[in-house]
Amino acid sequence: MKAKKLKMEIKTAKFSFLIPALRFSTLKWISRLILKYGPSRIKEGRWPPSGEHHTGEFLENITPQDVEIILDQLEQEEPFELVNIDTYDENQDKVVVKIYTV
Repeated sequence: MKAKKLKMEIKTAKFSFLIPALRFSTLKWISRLILKYGPSRIKEGRWPPSGEHHTGEFLENITPQDVEIILDQLEQEEPFELVNIDTYDENQDKVVVKIYTV
């Protein structure tokens, strides 16, 4: 059985953010939009600054074809867990982040 969707969960003591499973075709469409409009927004200073990061440089160098290759490869695999982070924040509240294919 090959994976068909990507699902994300983020849970903290204050909120729980469950992103419904998204089909890979939907993710490809979303990534094309982000890569089309994202880099120009960063150059114009509309991206919120959060310390030193290289998001703009990354978005300028990645192409929709790069994202499509990654998503195509995920789609060829059996469902599996990509990310499973179980940690604590600065207030010692539990934080859980999970990203997996279904």
